[in-house]
Amino acid sequence: MFSKKTIILFLFLCATAFADTTATAIIDTTAIDTTIIDTTTIDIAIIDTTVIDTTIKPGLHFFVSVGAQFINFKDRSKFKALLDTQFIKYQGDYLADTAGFLIPQRQPFQTVNLAFPIMAGIIWQFNDMHSLGLGAGFLYNNESVVLTDKKGETRNYKYALQAFPLFVEYRLLVSPNLISIKNGDYFSLFLRYYWMLPGTEIYSSWGNAKADFDPLGSGYGVFFGYRFWEWNGFSVWGELGYLSLDVKSGDKNGILDSWNLGGVSIMVRVMF
Repeated sequence: MFSKKTIILFLFLCATAFADTTATAIIDTTAIDTTIIDTTTIDIAIIDTTVIDTTIKPGLHFFVSVGAQFINFKDRSKFKALLDTQFIKYQGDYLADTAGFLIPQRQPFQTVNLAFPIMAGIIWQFNDMHSLGLGAGFLYNNESVVLTDKKGETRNYKYALQAFPLFVEYRLLVSPNLISIKNGDYFSLFLRYYWMLPGTEIYSSWGNAKADFDPLGSGYGVFFGYRFWEWNGFSVWGELGYLSLDVKSGDKNGILDSWNLGGVSIMVRVMF
């Protein structure tokens, strides 16, 4: 027969062995779970890193731009005065003999000169922060109205602004640490300097004026741009800026000897 001490010792040893086995199983299970969590974390980090890289590749790129520009053409008052003078003549002719005739009518010129410039050029991308570009474009604004005399006959009067700008530009990346909207896209500052090529002129119902080419340039532009879409080297930018473009004419018979083609401009640029 076994004594009580022997039985108690046997039970204690069995309990100790069971406790050790349970602890080992718990530790192993915990290690396996931790390994799974770590692997998941690594996979997520790899996916995030793949999405972020959208920098512009160095090298030669091309671009085209279209937009709208509110031209700061202060000399529109001159053409308004010429139109008013013509209308006063129609009124005077009517007042001299009103029997059986119609009251003259007029359509005024618009108080805003709106043009839709188009541009194209090349860009040399040094890196994602700096680039230099060369571009040329076309700008045109036509203001046309109708006057009706006492006989009901209509006559058109107009003036048109036409320009062929050539420009160089420098682009500087605005650090995403200062301003950004979402990962991968960013803002840039564009500085441009302009020359007006031959063909830049004003022509109207009262006379024309051809702009002189100034080798020192005609003005500058400052634009703030945002790249809002990019895919496989093909990107789209939105730009908002201001231009100051002073044009002069040495034509002694010209309708104007100087005028300004600057103003606020909104552009969309496609770069590839």
